[in-house]
Amino acid sequence: MPSPPINRPVAIITGAGSGIGAAIALSLAGRGMALTLAGRRRERLEQTAAALPAETPVLVQPTDVGEESEVERMVAMTLERFGRVDVLVCNAGFGVFGGVESLAVEEFDRVVRVNLRGSFLSLRAVLPHFYQQGAGTVIAVSSVAGRHGFNGGGAYCASKFGLMGLMECAFQEARSHNVRVVTLAPGSVATPFFDEANVPVPDPSRLLQPEDVAAAVLLVLDLPERATVRELDIRPTNPR
Repeated sequence: MPSPPINRPVAIITGAGSGIGAAIALSLAGRGMALTLAGRRRERLEQTAAALPAETPVLVQPTDVGEESEVERMVAMTLERFGRVDVLVCNAGFGVFGGVESLAVEEFDRVVRVNLRGSFLSLRAVLPHFYQQGAGTVIAVSSVAGRHGFNGGGAYCASKFGLMGLMECAFQEARSHNVRVVTLAPGSVATPFFDEANVPVPDPSRLLQPEDVAAAVLLVLDLPERATVRELDIRPTNPR
């Protein structure tokens, strides 16, 4: 049985343990939101939680977003703790890179499972609550790689192209329920992504920062309820 609704908006953030997800958590906490922090590694989620203002209501919920039962539990635990959910940020994602002819099938499946299936499962679990209450905002963090392929990006680009299509369909479906579905498409962002993917790191001084993407999330949420953004590219002002 859900708790009585907390007297502040509640956001679920996937991939909240570092990088863009952690920056979004800090920004939303600064606006007085209660947060569910979801991700694979509890210790990273707890680090994000420890950096939030002390008064922030926060639920640390380790979650494999590619596993349906864990995603459903994440949403159920949010409702049990806070009694409501108002914002879903689908941010969990990673990359494995290599030529299409050499990329292991298991690696391709793993990228698609997190980046695309994880967002689908999160949407599927949260949208019925948004539809019932007649309001809510979904924000997915995609990538410019969801529009433009590149050498070695077969798995990552496939997952992000798929995410763009999924979100476009959700956008069309959700509008009649007063639910906003927004896709952010950043360029390269200075996060642990490059190290974890074992690819060369571009010049950090020319990259976007996680806080830049978090600022775009706030921009979306600050719009009047009657207005929305469907897709938003975020690029460095001067990349060279």
